[in-house]
Amino acid sequence: MIDQYVTQLRREVRGPVLPRRSMIGEIRAGLLDAADAHRAAGASDAEAQRLAVEEFGPVELVADGVRAELAAAAARYLAGLVVVLGSAQFALSTYTWTTAAAAQGWPMPPHWYRLLATAVDLSSFAFMALAAVAVLALGRGARLLPTRRVVRVVAVVTLVDVVLHVVSGAILSAYAPAGIGVWEGPELALMSLLSVGSTVWISWVAVRCLLLTSRRPEDGVHDGAHLAPGLLLRG
Repeated sequence: MIDQYVTQLRREVRGPVLPRRSMIGEIRAGLLDAADAHRAAGASDAEAQRLAVEEFGPVELVADGVRAELAAAAARYLAGLVVVLGSAQFALSTYTWTTAAAAQGWPMPPHWYRLLATAVDLSSFAFMALAAVAVLALGRGARLLPTRRVVRVVAVVTLVDVVLHVVSGAILSAYAPAGIGVWEGPELALMSLLSVGSTVWISWVAVRCLLLTSRRPEDGVHDGAHLAPGLLLRG
């Protein structure tokens, strides 16, 4: 009966592979421990498994809890990506457009250009701070805030921020104070690779977070079976 319970639970739950496997494994271990306790108390094997399953509750109810944990794990991973990749991109871009540009004799950009660049920097700091708050909201704050809603807010805000930074980055590149073609050194190439890579990676995980929470528990199995299969950290 325990194997049937775990098999049904596995069918009900879709999400990040590593955390999903770990959570279901922990549930199976808990069921086996409970059954062992009932057998030690004198129950037969079949009766011990039945009692263990009854104590854990209906599969649908347990699956809802697992889905919430998987969604939180996905969003925490997304927030971590935002902080790590955002910090690396900010450091590289700051060096490129200040130290490296000055060393190559680039002229001072116009006032509006500096204002836009400053606004982009400030928005990056603000977004990384919000990502850190989201980690707390999906951890200790999970008892106060609905996990599904927090995950969807994190994913949507992330996608909006990505679009704004792509647009502002395109404007800053197009109106750079000197021609990009005359740039010397690897800074621009590295910055472009990091920008494109982080944008694609973060956007992909954000979309998967939306898919993971695209249906309410009462609507059935969530979509998101292929959510970051080799990349998500354990929850």
